[in-house]
Parts: sequence; structure tokens; C-alpha cells
Amino acid sequence: MGEFAFQTLRESITSAIRSKILTGELQPGTKLAEQRLAEEFGSSRAPIREALRQLEQEGMVEYSRNVGCSVRRVKPEDAYEIYLLRANLEMTALRYFDCKFQEEDLRTLRGILEEMRNVRPGDLSQIVENDNRFHAVIVQRAGLPRLLKFWDDLNYGNLLVGASSGSNHETLAQRQNGIHTKLYEALASGDTEAACRAVYAHYMEPMERMRSANSAGQAADGTAK
Repeated sequence: MGEFAFQTLRESITSAIRSKILTGELQPGTKLAEQRLAEEFGSSRAPIREALRQLEQEGMVEYSRNVGCSVRRVKPEDAYEIYLLRANLEMTALRYFDCKFQEEDLRTLRGILEEMRNVRPGDLSQIVENDNRFHAVIVQRAGLPRLLKFWDDLNYGNLLVGASSGSNHETLAQRQNGIHTKLYEALASGDTEAACRAVYAHYMEPMERMRSANSAGQAADGTAK
């Protein structure tokens, strides 16, 4: 019972700190002191330490010498790598089971699409949770535990990318259903290569646009100098 309570407390603290990062209450570079957080949450330092380690694994915080733990800055190359890995893991899964989804899977995907339609504008946490649940159907169907673990480790990296993208999250909430409906149609087609192309485009086309925008911005800065 004590272990269950400890785990629940740790998870609650992890969720609360994560939310503060995503909403911008804790900005990149903000130092996260264990004692101050323990006082804030009315806990010992042990669950705080575990929560910070979990967030470190998710890529949300980082430890460095002479600084300790702080909120991590997500760089464009981090976003690109996260999306590239997610895309390739999902394509591997699709090829493994030859895009043969069961009707139960398709029903689940349609249900998530409906939830996407009803998400509150600007609710980034729910937006990304729905996104992760949708894509999880793909990797779970493959039944490959290591592949699922690799993919799952990138989930909150995906959340960080969304929080750091500078996108209008209210617009994203409105667009999410349409974006994933297009992907659903490719998955439901049963055409493995068409589904793989759709998954790759889903992830990488926004990243390529981001790269182009960054390159253009750097070029403009160089010209200005």
C-alpha cells in the first residue's frame, strides 16, 4: 500500500511539473531545486527526485554540472530527430504487420478522431495526448515490445516539440482532426507503402518546413550583418 501511494505521489508531481513546463510557467533554463519543489508540493525530496528523473528521460529537463536540474531547451535538431525516429518506428511497425488493422483498431482510431474534434482550443496537453494515442494504435498492432518501448520513450519528446514549436495551439486544436483524418484514410486503405508514405509525410513535412524557415532566418541574419 505504501509503495502504491508513493508511486501515485511521484506520478502526480511529475504531471504537475510537466504541466508547468508545457504552459510556460517554467521557462527553458529555469533551475529546478529539489528542496523548493518538495516544499511546494508538501512532500519529501524522494518523489521529487524520481519525478525529475522521469522528466529527464522524457527530455523535458536536464542535469548539468554546477547547475543541477533545469528545464531543457528544445533545439530544432531535437525536434527533427524525434519526428524522424517516430516516423521510422511506425513505418517499421506497418511493414511488420503489412498494414492489416483489425476492425477494432479502426474503430479506436475513429473514436480518437472524434475526441480530436471536441478538444478544447489551446489545450496542448490533450492535443498531444490524443496524437500519441492515435499513433500508438499503429505500433501496438505490431506486437513488438522493444519497438513499442523505443516509440513510447519519444512520446513526451513529441509533447515538448509541440510546446516549443511556436505554433498557435488554438489553430492546432482546430486542425488536428483533419490532419489525422487524412492519415486514417491511408492506414485504413490496407496499402502498406501508401500508409508508410502518409506517416512519413505526416511527421517530416512540417520538420522540413521548419528547417527551411530556420535556414532562411539564418541567411537573413547573415545578410543583415
